[in-house]
Amino acid sequence: MELQELWRVIRKRLKMIILITVVAVATSGILSKFVLPKQYAGTATLIVIPHNSTQSLLTSMVTGQQLVDTYAQLVDSRAVVGGVIQSLGLNVTVTHLTKMITATPLTNTDLLTVTVKAPSPSFAARVANEVALKTVAEVTLVQGQKNLEVVNPAINSPIPVGPKTKINVAIALVLGLMVSAGLAFLLEYLDDSVRSEEDVKRVFDLPLLTVIPSIGDESTVKGAKDRPKRATRSKARGQRTVRSNGRYEGRL
Repeated sequence: MELQELWRVIRKRLKMIILITVVAVATSGILSKFVLPKQYAGTATLIVIPHNSTQSLLTSMVTGQQLVDTYAQLVDSRAVVGGVIQSLGLNVTVTHLTKMITATPLTNTDLLTVTVKAPSPSFAARVANEVALKTVAEVTLVQGQKNLEVVNPAINSPIPVGPKTKINVAIALVLGLMVSAGLAFLLEYLDDSVRSEEDVKRVFDLPLLTVIPSIGDESTVKGAKDRPKRATRSKARGQRTVRSNGRYEGRL
């Protein structure tokens, strides 16, 4: 399909494309702003403490980074998450709480962040701090020494981190344009009717000889039929007037 053909289809279905896109954007904005529940985040920061002082600086950095990556995998382990549920007395499953926890190693550092997203800022901070403490306890239990420590506990943050209205609206805009454009081309592909001069030239590739104008409504048709009768009666009355005038002048 050539560019001119693409533009013709888009121009023909432009109102539909705009309508669908506007509806998608408006729906996404309303859902993100008023319907979807707000999400708050609590973030605790941990640091890896290397204890072997005989290692070189480069070896210590590499080892520390490897430990950070390893400990990040322990944050959402069943042992840590199950211990958090038991300590806080939460009425949730391990799978549900694991989906709320995110462990992120900070690049080129010995730091590890533990983030918990929840509908309540206090709940998110409390769970994040407990996950951090349970991770430290689990690492100490496994390695026999305290290689991990909490350096920045999570605090209550009143600023929600989700839903992200601008991102959702942007996604809805792109999807709305894609879906509406695809629907426009589908309708054009299924539409084999001929309604205009352009359709005749495009479908049959023949020169157009003449165009039959469309007839108006029934009143217009009746008016067109009655015009010759009214004209005939008017002409007849004119002739009778002339004759009567002639006879009248003749008598004088």
